[in-house]
Amino acid sequence: MKAYVSTGIIGVFAFDEKKKMVHYNLFSADPEFIAGRLKESRKGGLIPEEESLIRDLIRSGYKEIAWDKRIDFPGVKCLYEPDNVAKTMLQKSGRKLALDLHLVKDQSELNRLISQVNIHLTKHEIRKEKKDVILMRAIGVVDELDKTLNTLSEHMREWYGLYFPEAEHLIRDHEQLAAAISKEGKREAVTDKKVAKYARITAGMPFSDEDLKAVQGYAKNVQSLYKVRDTVSAYIKKAAKSFIPNLSAVAGPLIACRLLAHAGGLEKLARLPTSTIQLLGAEKALFRHLKTRDRPPKFGVIFAHPSIQEADRKERGRVARILASKLMMAARADFYTGKDMSDKLLSDMKAKLKPGKVKGK
Repeated sequence: MKAYVSTGIIGVFAFDEKKKMVHYNLFSADPEFIAGRLKESRKGGLIPEEESLIRDLIRSGYKEIAWDKRIDFPGVKCLYEPDNVAKTMLQKSGRKLALDLHLVKDQSELNRLISQVNIHLTKHEIRKEKKDVILMRAIGVVDELDKTLNTLSEHMREWYGLYFPEAEHLIRDHEQLAAAISKEGKREAVTDKKVAKYARITAGMPFSDEDLKAVQGYAKNVQSLYKVRDTVSAYIKKAAKSFIPNLSAVAGPLIACRLLAHAGGLEKLARLPTSTIQLLGAEKALFRHLKTRDRPPKFGVIFAHPSIQEADRKERGRVARILASKLMMAARADFYTGKDMSDKLLSDMKAKLKPGKVKGK
């Protein structure tokens, strides 16, 4: 004999081949309890009510059990049938069963029970750790800080450049200039030999102590923001290497997280084709191409990858295709297997990037 089993919001039910209910185990009418049982059942294991029902079926002489999840139980043959009779019957008659078996008094009470169970299940899903979402928010912070720091640094350069234009011109790195201003301030106190020699012959206007104090305070705040960015970046690099080792190795932690952000998460990224991954972050340029027939984009956020930056201009398209292919494989490895295959992916990519390889291979 063969029985069909499924777990619903009111309990665990078994039906025979004639769609007749043969055994059941009801849940307690406590929404939190039901939500807990459903969460455990959906993980793939057997909850007490399911184990008890299987034993009842075995005692009743059933040799086969068809379930809508993969299980294994001694003494009976377990079959996986995702759309079996029991699941269909619960979908059609679940409400009537809840009333007939006196789990609830009426439809109104059943509606409240279902609503409360779904609320508990939703809260559980929200509370689940989703590392890709955390990394997406973190890289968003870094990118926003980059935009802000570029603007603030340009203002700092223009402000301090009024006083010491030679320093503003010679120290091209924003963070270094912020450090020099906040630490030394006065042009006579600059220790950089290339810059210090211009202190006496500068074309800059004189600043009062109050003027210098103001620009130094501003520079210190800019410098502190750079430290915040470095702290968040360090966190991303560490977390990305742990959560997405393959993607992080092939793309670099920061680019990997930007890919996650543009795709909407690791699962979505793992399902994208190579051509889409190559253009992630270039959506505006792509839409402009489709609208105006302007030149199509060749890269998105992967343009910042060292392999593309170091390639000859004519070779960048080929390099981008190879890189995108490996990024697709890395994302799928991280999502579907969780195994670190980064060494193989990197060695394959390096081999394909060598001059003389067939285009696109």
